[in-house]
Amino acid sequence: QKSPDGSWENDEAVRLLLMRYGTESLVLVFDLTPNSNDNVWQLVEAFLQRKGGYEKGCFKYASVKCKWDPVVRDLQVLEVMPRRFPLRLGKGDFKTQGKAGNQLNALRFASGHYVQALDCNMGCFIGEGFKVPYVLRVFMPLDKSDRVATRCRYLGFREHIFTGREGTVGKCHAAAEWTFGTIYQRFLSGMGARMHYGHPDFVDGFWVRNR
Repeated sequence: QKSPDGSWENDEAVRLLLMRYGTESLVLVFDLTPNSNDNVWQLVEAFLQRKGGYEKGCFKYASVKCKWDPVVRDLQVLEVMPRRFPLRLGKGDFKTQGKAGNQLNALRFASGHYVQALDCNMGCFIGEGFKVPYVLRVFMPLDKSDRVATRCRYLGFREHIFTGREGTVGKCHAAAEWTFGTIYQRFLSGMGARMHYGHPDFVDGFWVRNR
């Protein structure tokens, strides 16, 4: 039998974060596979059995949405979306970043008309909040009454990386991110194109969930 995917150190770190910010609008979305931890499978199956109509072993893969329950001091499953196939992640010589797969996994539970993804090293600073009303008006002008008139599907922004002020290594990484995430993207904009880097861009929710 294979050892479970992931590491207990990462699992514990995520649990601590969820426990600390359990009162906030914070949820955890993860990929359930045949190689997931037995405790995780038991948690998911217990949720499905309470809902009724579940037969053990009827699926191998699923996207799972959870939050922290401060009463029982453990994860509480909110939604389970079974899948026939695993997430499409590169392996071996074709290894790719996990960010794309993680975003595809989370998009299944995204609600609302517009979606923004943020990396942790950007920080949720107040400037991100200030620009949201203006972004929404670009997608949907005030003089339009339905979403058929959406002016764009993908609205790109440069990123603000707060770790750039934390030392030499932070500056180097911030400069690399700025080169790719800002200079290179501005070059592509002249051709009406943009490379999806995952953040901090806004996308039309309906459109991106159907790609």
